[in-house]
Amino acid sequence: MQYELKYVSEIKFGPAYYSLTVAGKKVPNFVYGFTRSELQNGRYLAIEEWLTTDYQKGPITRVAIFDLENKLVTRLATVNKGFVGSFKLKNNIFTYNKTYHGNGKVDESAIDWNLITQWSDAYL
Repeated sequence: MQYELKYVSEIKFGPAYYSLTVAGKKVPNFVYGFTRSELQNGRYLAIEEWLTTDYQKGPITRVAIFDLENKLVTRLATVNKGFVGSFKLKNNIFTYNKTYHGNGKVDESAIDWNLITQWSDAYL
């Protein structure tokens, strides 16, 4: 396994969150939900990244996609008051759900995999 999640804590009345280690080195500045998917035979890891653990402000999340082979990451648009999950890559289209528990709404988002070009060092 090229990555590891380690339990950190949990949100009051909410889910647990984790730190993420890629290739033995901790990814700084963020914590992660348990929702994740390995894509393209394990080369990529799509995971729910949390931007806050503050119960009053959150959830504020987004999709982080790690290129485990090259130690790179790209991050998609922020989702306020919602969680992301159900990550899939099929026919070069990456899809995921945005779930808003406050109103019971679920939106599906899709992006052409070739348009994901904003990759940066996973450890910055």
